[in-house]
Amino acid sequence: MDYEEILEKEEQERNKKKPRKWRTRFWVAVLVLLVAVGSFFGGQAFLIYSSAGSGVGNYRVLSKLMFIEACIDKYFLHEVDEEEMESYIYKGMMNGLHDPYAAYYSREEYQRLLEEDAGEYVGIGVTVREDANTGYIIVDEVNKNGPAYKAGLQVGDIIMAVDGEDTAQLGLQDTVSAIRTKKEPSEITIYREHDSFQVTVEKSEIALESVTWKMMEDGVGYISVAQFVENTFPQFEEALSDLEGKGMKGLVIDLRDNGGGLLNSCIDMVSRILPKDELIVYTEDKEGKRTEYKSISKKTLKTPMVVLVNENTASASEIMTGCLKDYQLATVVGEKTFGKGIVQNVMPFSDGSAIKMTVSKYYTPKGNDIHEVGIAPDVTVEIGDKKWAKVRRNEAKDTQLEKALEVLQDKMK
Repeated sequence: MDYEEILEKEEQERNKKKPRKWRTRFWVAVLVLLVAVGSFFGGQAFLIYSSAGSGVGNYRVLSKLMFIEACIDKYFLHEVDEEEMESYIYKGMMNGLHDPYAAYYSREEYQRLLEEDAGEYVGIGVTVREDANTGYIIVDEVNKNGPAYKAGLQVGDIIMAVDGEDTAQLGLQDTVSAIRTKKEPSEITIYREHDSFQVTVEKSEIALESVTWKMMEDGVGYISVAQFVENTFPQFEEALSDLEGKGMKGLVIDLRDNGGGLLNSCIDMVSRILPKDELIVYTEDKEGKRTEYKSISKKTLKTPMVVLVNENTASASEIMTGCLKDYQLATVVGEKTFGKGIVQNVMPFSDGSAIKMTVSKYYTPKGNDIHEVGIAPDVTVEIGDKKWAKVRRNEAKDTQLEKALEVLQDKMK
């Protein structure tokens, strides 16, 4: 079954079903808002086991786990990877929360997460997302200094398989792991424009270029932010300094397909624009405790601005968009954003593993709750998925950027 047949089958299934909830529409691993927790739990237990109660630590559950283990030891035909089986117990607990952003990370998985957040890792140099309809993995960004670019991968390519394993079955996280875990080259099956083929891609040290920029005509600066990782703010600062030095009179900030990332990186970037002590965003946890994040920079950007967004603009990028829109510092152009107004914490353990779960909601400076709602643009310009893939390869067809430049020209008069 080729990719068109898969899409046709999915379309038929969607026509039979009710519309899916927001959480099934977009799955971006690069789409997660992380707030690092700086302390380890050490060797202390944080679950109190008892013989009663409704939690997973009660006697009934522990007894059942012991019985299952005994059955496996006695009857299971094959060898058991005990470390992997233990890991899946914890993964099952997190899956049981029905939180699409909750996860358990083994030592190796957590280490890879830290590398990704730092913006440096061993891999092939692509940013990917999961197609919510088919489950296959789509290439969103290709690092021009990475092995994937040299192997010919392009934005919009569909990764159908990695080393013979179907990516729709693997899912986003396991597909990324399958590519990055092995040091040797990966055999990747690509679907592009009605054709499928295999490419062999080497691995190398990748320094993520999360920010790209250029000076356009009439003194208009353009900055594209792919995601928020540790090295994003220094790159953003460099971009602003470079453009300001060239006489920038207006600025387009492109957050399309930016699924979010680290909150502190986002705060630093917005701080570079807002006056000191202005509220950027605030969060509220399950107890109603409010935490405010304010601008900490003494520098202020007074240049007319336009922010470009689409339906894949999510999480930290929505914090930036919502803040600039609330203060009327930028005109928002494009499509309504994804609507992820919740915050995840990563909680590491002394054995090198970690868990992640949703712990609070965030609100824009004016108190707007955008979760499952999104941020409506000031100027709407829609681009379908097929056209968007072509736009990524040919800027001349980018009607959203064209409108953004038109709006900015009016603001610069």
